[in-house]
This record gives sequence, structure tokens and C-alpha cells, in this order.
Amino acid sequence: MLKSFLIASGTAVTVFCAFTSAATVSAPSAAPLRPLSERDQRAAHGSGCQLSFDNGRSTLVYVLEHEYMIRTGAGRTVCRINDAQFSRLSEGGSMSCGGYRITIRQTGRTVTHEASDSASTPATLTVSGRGRPWTVRGHWGSAC
Repeated sequence: MLKSFLIASGTAVTVFCAFTSAATVSAPSAAPLRPLSERDQRAAHGSGCQLSFDNGRSTLVYVLEHEYMIRTGAGRTVCRINDAQFSRLSEGGSMSCGGYRITIRQTGRTVTHEASDSASTPATLTVSGRGRPWTVRGHWGSAC
């Protein structure tokens, strides 16, 4: 009897863990930000220094001069920023754009690439403002 109970309990735990893992895997489809395409990034006006938050091969935030760009389910959104905001964002920080509050927090050591005048830092990106906050790990980078 006890053995049957333990087997049933173990099976229930296994099913619960499998369901929980499947729910976690499906969570990215609920992500408020979508990757920006190369075309999106080329549409930015200006030249000079740029900032980006990359998750793997996907760019989720792109900043060029006075344009802060994200893509949501509704499409590409560009928010204007000034020079002071750009400077503050170079080390992370928060910005509201497209109805979302986007916070980038550096989590590691910055690696500088002198030859390309660029730098990259491990970071987290948290998006809040519509539903539960969403956080993803990646790299916050700059290039001039």
C-alpha cells in the first residue's frame, strides 16, 4: 500500500515538473519585446554612437543618436531621446517607450574592444508596464 502511494506520488511530482517546465519554455511567446530586424536597425536616422541590448543573436533594444527603438507585437516603436538621456543610457538605466518601462542593469565586467571602438557588458533587461514584468539576460553594448 505504501509502495503504491509512493509510486503515485512520484508520478504526480514528475507530471507537475514536466508541466511546469513546459510552461516555462512557452513563456518567451509572451515576451513583450520582439527582435529587431536588420531592416529595423537600418531605418534609424543618424550616425555616431549606438547602444544595443542583445539576447543571443537577437537585438531587443537599439539606440542610435536620438532614436530609441524597440519592437513589440504592435510593430516597431521609435522614441526620441536627447543627448543627456543617451549618455545616461550608456551604462544601462531605464527608459519609457511604447507604453513600456525598459530597464537595463549591467551584471558583469565590461569588455572593451579598442580596434572597433566598442564595449559589451553582461546585463539584464526588464520590461514592465503591461502585465507582469519580464526579464531576460543578454549583453548591453556600445559602439562609436
